[in-house]
Amino acid sequence: MTELSFLIGGPQGKGVETASIMFIYAVGSAGYYVYGRREFWSNIAGGRHSYFVGKVSDKWPPGGIEKKAKLALLMEGQSVFEHIFHIEPGGVVVYNSEEDSKTLDSFTMISRTAAERLARFFKQQGREPTVKSAIEYIRSQGAKVVGLPFNKLLLEIGRKIGVTSPVMLSRFVNTLVVAVGTSLLGLPIEYVERGVTFALGRKKEVIEQNKAVAAEVSKLVTERVEVLRPREPGVKRIYWNGNEAVSVGKIMGGVRFISFYPITPSTDDPMFAERKLPYPVLPVSEELKAMERVGAVVLQTEDELAAIAAAAGAAMAGARAATATSGPGMSLMAETISMLGMAELGVVLTLWSRAGPSTGLATRTGQHDLLYSLFIGHGEFPKIVLASGDLEEAFYDAIKVANWADKYQVPVIHLVDKDLSNTFAIMPAPDPYSVKIERPQPVVFQEERNANRYEITDDGLPVRYLPGISKAVYHVVSLEHDPEGDPDEDAEMVKRMYDKRMRKLELISREIPEEDKVRYYGPSNAETVIVSWGTTKMQILAAIERLRNVGFLQLRLLYPFPSELVRRYLQGRRALFIEGNYMAQGSLLVRMFAGISADGVAVKYNGRPITVDEVLEAYERFEKGEKRIELDWDL
Repeated sequence: MTELSFLIGGPQGKGVETASIMFIYAVGSAGYYVYGRREFWSNIAGGRHSYFVGKVSDKWPPGGIEKKAKLALLMEGQSVFEHIFHIEPGGVVVYNSEEDSKTLDSFTMISRTAAERLARFFKQQGREPTVKSAIEYIRSQGAKVVGLPFNKLLLEIGRKIGVTSPVMLSRFVNTLVVAVGTSLLGLPIEYVERGVTFALGRKKEVIEQNKAVAAEVSKLVTERVEVLRPREPGVKRIYWNGNEAVSVGKIMGGVRFISFYPITPSTDDPMFAERKLPYPVLPVSEELKAMERVGAVVLQTEDELAAIAAAAGAAMAGARAATATSGPGMSLMAETISMLGMAELGVVLTLWSRAGPSTGLATRTGQHDLLYSLFIGHGEFPKIVLASGDLEEAFYDAIKVANWADKYQVPVIHLVDKDLSNTFAIMPAPDPYSVKIERPQPVVFQEERNANRYEITDDGLPVRYLPGISKAVYHVVSLEHDPEGDPDEDAEMVKRMYDKRMRKLELISREIPEEDKVRYYGPSNAETVIVSWGTTKMQILAAIERLRNVGFLQLRLLYPFPSELVRRYLQGRRALFIEGNYMAQGSLLVRMFAGISADGVAVKYNGRPITVDEVLEAYERFEKGEKRIELDWDL
């Protein structure tokens, strides 16, 4: 098996994302799978540090993201400081040796806290706080260093290709580091050229210039970190990120109205729906490519209040409707979510959770919105909350929640997070037709007549009438009402309507398949079970492969909560909950609904995802008797 961890870092707004795309596509076009995530500051430009960390593998899924990388491509001196502790022994660092003499003070966009922490470290080490000292420390930890004079090289190459402007030459740094990195992996230049072409789009002259830079740089590299021989994976693959996977899933699920107000990290989800074309990697996934020109309305509204209201109106008219937001935006949607419950309208709300409270860490991840998702809105009403753990799940789940919102006529919260939104992968293409679209048929009258849209039924589901088609006359109101929709506060009617709505929860619990409620991995007789939900999944799966007699219970359907099913897996076993929030909210949920208390919790709430190493650390500390474990790795 081939597996390699990598890291690409540089100043925000200076081509880090482009370099990452070049690298991922180059490696992917050689037949490998790639999985990784991008981290960046909320103030997008201005020299703040941004980086991409990931895994390359010849199998899917790769082992999860770990604390340290084997190949680090660092675009400038600040990145050396930022990642001084992130290189594994035996790994290789590529950096600009022209910046050796620069000190911590030279890089004014390093956060004050980080600069003070690094200054203390260098003082304790008896070293000067320079880039050269940082490189010497990295070398002392067993890593190899490839130091190149970036500017000198680019000046020489620029003369050969007819580019002499310092500004233009500086734009080739991302191509330079990618060419060095792929050469260290033994990839022929043609694959780097594919990455350059893909990342730079239709700018023909720029593409040719960058190809020339890559060709010249690759000649300078003779060392090897790994030898990646081009291979044929034998399956259709796709290159996309979490936002794109969810967006395509919604379209495949029949969603034809999507409203939103821009907010990180949800914006790319509805904006991608406007384009409706995922990025294929050879061999092309024709099934998904066929979605290019699907007719759908994507509406950017003036705020989140309008976004959820517009989706409600579309659902009322009979469309499969969705909106997408993050925590602050969802706060504004609370009142209308309650209205959806009373009016019995099905809308999908994709919640791209990020670290809070308030504006919090706008571009960092967090699993803080679990309890919030379950209990948002005033009063009691049926809703569905489903959490996805990886890109494949997120795609299929987006189709399923569209079905559920339409069938059960309830708001459905699809709980995903910033980590997933900025997870990029080259992976086996999912089958877009494997989830059946279930569309309840409306009742149609031959002539206009009053109708009981809210007829009291055994299963609680309302009768479907479509305005303008069914010829049914009824009212949709936010007040308590009778079967025809007329406001009614009679005590008997209130109870009958309340009971009718809440019966949906019983129906939902019966009909949603077990695999959509929980998934269990590992030994059936495991003494200890790690319990989690959401995007901790891949890291936990990678970790339990290294542990003995440890299982993993992934919670998926969070409301209505599958109490009996969870008890079946956890009774008589030790339960260690691992979550990306302070309160270990999943453990509180299990105790509330299933009556099982956690034996231990491991939590992380610094805005960074949990790594494989931290799962292993949490288990080790749990075995030693710790009940609450706080994880704090900064990658």
